[in-house]
Parts: sequence; structure tokens; C-alpha cells
Amino acid sequence: MTEESLLLVKELKGRIHLVFGEFERLERRNEELQQEIMALKGKIEVLEKEKADHVTKYENLKLAKSIAEGYGDNRTARLKINKLLREIDKCVALLNE
Repeated sequence: MTEESLLLVKELKGRIHLVFGEFERLERRNEELQQEIMALKGKIEVLEKEKADHVTKYENLKLAKSIAEGYGDNRTARLKINKLLREIDKCVALLNE
């Protein structure tokens, strides 16, 4: 091999080493990002569950207020009670599966 060929081989080895180093760095970064994604998905699940709980509590408070008023719109109270009963029936059905 000529000196020029040796220099080209040496330069090529150096570049290959740099590429592999960059590849390993990117693999580590990808793994970190995947872990972050999983953590954020878990957080989203928790927040969605909290949101659903708050919506349910809000609906229950609205129902309790309309019932407590007594002279309010009975039709609305009846509709809300029916809606709650349907939700309870769905939950029972899911538990029975």
C-alpha cells in the first residue's frame, strides 16, 4: 500500500469511529426519550382518570343542588338521576364481565 492509501484508510477508520460514537450517543438519547414518553403516557392516564373523577363529582354536585332546591326543574333532576343510573348499570355490567 502506498502512503496515500494508508492515510485514506486511517482517515476512513477515524470517520467510522466518529459515526459509531454518534450512533451510540443517539441510541442512548433515543432510550432516554422512550422512557420519557412512557412516563408522560402514565401521567396522561392519571390526569385523564382525575378528570373523569372531577367530571363525575361535578355532575353529582349539580344533581344534588337541583334536588336540594326542591322547587327547581324536576325534569332536569329526573334526567340526571336517570343518567347516573345508566352509568351505574354500565359499571355493574363491566364488573360482571
